Amino acid sequence: MRAWSFALAGLLLLASFSGRAAGWRIAAIELPPSISERAPQQGYYAVLLRRVLREIGDDAEFVFLPPQRAYQEAAAGRLDAILPMRQTAERERDFWFTEPFFTAKLRLFLKADDAWEPASVAALRGEMGCTLLGSQSPPALQAEVNAGRIPLQTVSQMEACFRMLQAGRVRFVITGQNTGWAAARALHGEGLRLRAAHYVVAEEPVRLALSRKVASSRQRLRDFNQAVRRLRAQGVLQQLEAQHVPHRAFD
Repeated sequence: MRAWSFALAGLLLLASFSGRAAGWRIAAIELPPSISERAPQQGYYAVLLRRVLREIGDDAEFVFLPPQRAYQEAAAGRLDAILPMRQTAERERDFWFTEPFFTAKLRLFLKADDAWEPASVAALRGEMGCTLLGSQSPPALQAEVNAGRIPLQTVSQMEACFRMLQAGRVRFVITGQNTGWAAARALHGEGLRLRAAHYVVAEEPVRLALSRKVASSRQRLRDFNQAVRRLRAQGVLQQLEAQHVPHRAFD
């Protein structure tokens, strides 16, 4: 009996190691509704990524962490990848970036009673804004921020940006349009009233960033990119987007 117990324990331990080796452990930064512990199926980024990984016989475990810690854990190779994260030359020293698996529209959110209608990044000069720490800032906006022409605060939770907007501490919030409406819905009971400007700041490709410290990342990058191209050509990802990505604005 004892021999059978040891044998069973050994098999379970082997299965545990095998599952750990095959699965992708991905550092995820809360950005509802696209990726969130609280969202159905952990958000539509998770739905799309799991389908891509299933195409190559793999799966994902999402580890939700604050932005800076998520970056540190993935950069050190303690986690395999991170999202969401915009591709930059500096970040390419720590990560390989996949082909885009989604395209996000970045919008400006304003207080509902603010008649201001900015039509370009230049129109934001001198106005205080807010965005999520580690989020995808388009190059034109980032250049203005780096030059000090657009003061931009960053926070670890998007709801904090909208509370600052409601309190008049910032003039605008910049984020993905679905993220903005999700935050508005979450804070509606606090009296938050906002609107989205007509101007679309950018359409940003969303990529997975694979840690350069993980030995399997090079092969995973090739496999992932091939799967994305194949599924996009077959219309599979487009169908999942139609099913899972919100398309109606907040009422």
